[in-house]
Amino acid sequence: METLIRETKSVCPVCLRIIRARIVEEDSLVYMKKDCIEHGNFKLLVCRHPDYYKELNGFYFSVMDKSFLQRDYIVHLTNKCDLDCPICLADSNSRHTEEYSLNDLKQFLKGKKGFKIDLMGAEPTIRQDLPEIIKSIKQSGNIAALHTNGIRITDFYYLEDLKEAGLSEVHLQFDGFDDSVYEKIRGRRQLEIKLKALDNLKKLNIATDLVATIVRGINEKEMIKILNFGVENGFVKEIFFLGCRFLGKAKNLLIENCMMPDELIDILQEQTNNKISRENILKFQKLYFSLLSAVSMRKCFYNQHFLIGRNKNEYIPVDKLFDLEGIQNNLDKFKKLKISGSILASPYFFLSLFFKLVGFKSLFWIKEFLAFGPPFIWGFDLSRLPRKSLLLGFITACDAYSLDYDIAKNCGKGAISVELGIQDTGAIDNVLRDSL
Repeated sequence: METLIRETKSVCPVCLRIIRARIVEEDSLVYMKKDCIEHGNFKLLVCRHPDYYKELNGFYFSVMDKSFLQRDYIVHLTNKCDLDCPICLADSNSRHTEEYSLNDLKQFLKGKKGFKIDLMGAEPTIRQDLPEIIKSIKQSGNIAALHTNGIRITDFYYLEDLKEAGLSEVHLQFDGFDDSVYEKIRGRRQLEIKLKALDNLKKLNIATDLVATIVRGINEKEMIKILNFGVENGFVKEIFFLGCRFLGKAKNLLIENCMMPDELIDILQEQTNNKISRENILKFQKLYFSLLSAVSMRKCFYNQHFLIGRNKNEYIPVDKLFDLEGIQNNLDKFKKLKISGSILASPYFFLSLFFKLVGFKSLFWIKEFLAFGPPFIWGFDLSRLPRKSLLLGFITACDAYSLDYDIAKNCGKGAISVELGIQDTGAIDNVLRDSL
């Protein structure tokens, strides 16, 4: 028996025609179902936990608003790359497109302050003018974030130059500690390169996000190893577990190799023996979406997070530090205020949060949590996350199977490239480009 959760729009994975889609509960599972008049029916497993999905879905669409100003933009600097990964979602080295110019970026940055500029490629370090690009972003009062495979930043002095130019954070492609994994999904052994890049990032104390692309049947076992490394190294501020999706060169994989965030949560819960649990991820995610909503920041529904605290080489889940359960009623009240359009919604949220801080175990952790707010004031500045905090993310990239227009409208990333121009949301346009 099928129960409708939500109607939306998507695209046909074959012809990319916009079609109607339904999010439904069926046999205690959540699916996206859609029908193309030419290519037939498609069914994607979205979540194995209907109660989790339905509660978070209802909360998200009550507090998130597509009218929130976009303050985070991906700049596609080049399609070139010094690797040829079999799972490259960006389809590198395949399109001879014009590179986005520094002058065009300077024009875009005029009048903007506190925006996050994600420098991506394929591989942005291919650009010889990358230091000048970073310097322009920094001088304009914005946040320069580099997304890289790590090859070029094995050169300590090159990375030092980027930091001096104003680089704020690095998002490093890091799929684990097993070189056979890199051979399978990146086409060559790369562990030595990754470890050298990490060593340089640590020496220069650059805020780092480990972005692990997880491919079913290949590197799920690496998730716990990556988590433990992040806990032990304070320069790592964030870990993103990215489920491989059916984009770019990854379309050569079977769709069965692709993973949604829901499955990544299940895997890490099992690997941590429930220390990180779905139940508490749900509670924290409601708090996280509320915080973003209170400061009018967009966020994708499929970017789901959890916060842990570092204590030497161990970690403490946020539910052991903060009364997550106790604040749930306040979050539901915040949701009702948002639905009613009340101007009191944001003040109520922050006041509720302040009073709940007394639930912390020590004054030290109160200070850490109070410091958690500043990165959200404008663009999300990873370098300003508290030193004892580590943010975990369970995320996905939209592809022609998973694209949900209602979610994409709230995409936390705009997109800038020669192909796309300047787009307020990058999700839909990236799908159309990388699915062809």
